[in-house]
Amino acid sequence: MRAPARDDQHGTRPAPRELLFVGVLIVISVLAWLAVHHLATPGMRAGILTGAAGHGDSGDGMPGMRMDHSMSAGLFLGTWFVMMAAMMLPAVTPVIVRIDRLLRRRGRPRTTAYLLTAGYLLVWAAAGVAAYGLYTAFQSTVAVGDPAAAVRAGAGVLLLAGAYQLTPLKRACLRQCRSPLAVVVRHGERITASPPGALLVGLHHGAFCLGCCWALMAVLLAAGMMSLVWMGIIAAVILVEKVWRYGEAASRPLGATMIVLGLVVLAAPGLAPALT
Repeated sequence: MRAPARDDQHGTRPAPRELLFVGVLIVISVLAWLAVHHLATPGMRAGILTGAAGHGDSGDGMPGMRMDHSMSAGLFLGTWFVMMAAMMLPAVTPVIVRIDRLLRRRGRPRTTAYLLTAGYLLVWAAAGVAAYGLYTAFQSTVAVGDPAAAVRAGAGVLLLAGAYQLTPLKRACLRQCRSPLAVVVRHGERITASPPGALLVGLHHGAFCLGCCWALMAVLLAAGMMSLVWMGIIAAVILVEKVWRYGEAASRPLGATMIVLGLVVLAAPGLAPALT
């Protein structure tokens, strides 16, 4: 067990195909961020926390910026997939590269890392269905016409997400996301058996990532689905948790911070516009 870990940490310089793979993922991520910036409308940047309690009166009884009620399921799911590519690829790239490096030493084909990545993104694409359900629930909350109630619902999302950060399930999923060697040790035979095996392992790894990050995605939906500021904050948190040496330890104070923020917003809904 230890020898492969040492080889992975102290290996030779990256191979050209490894650099090419990283470059492809970076290009896809940059294009996805640019696409989000191009697609986002003011309504798409608003959430029940940052939109329903904004400053000013929109003229229809709801102060501030409104959430976009015209987004269809197809548009939402397409936008969601672009967002996940933008936010998740930077965090998963180091893990996929390490897995690819270990598998390359076992003589696996060049497509293995790409199939792993495809399986990973498919999980997040499927999660978009549940995200759309949550988004429509948020829309219904705003449609009631009570901004304070919408903000309280958003505060509840912060409290739930903060509490989840402190759970054993969160830590277990995060450990799996942070350990490429564990993926190879547990699923090496499936990966090496066939290309579909690599895809299935990517799905498996993506499921752990979903278990690790779903609560953070709920916070993003509450704060503003296509807000580049909030996307950047959540993406940075995910990157720190998965890549930084002390990422696992950092998830706990982050959870406590979200709980405190949720309690503050719950007690004083008028402070919510400051989150924009």
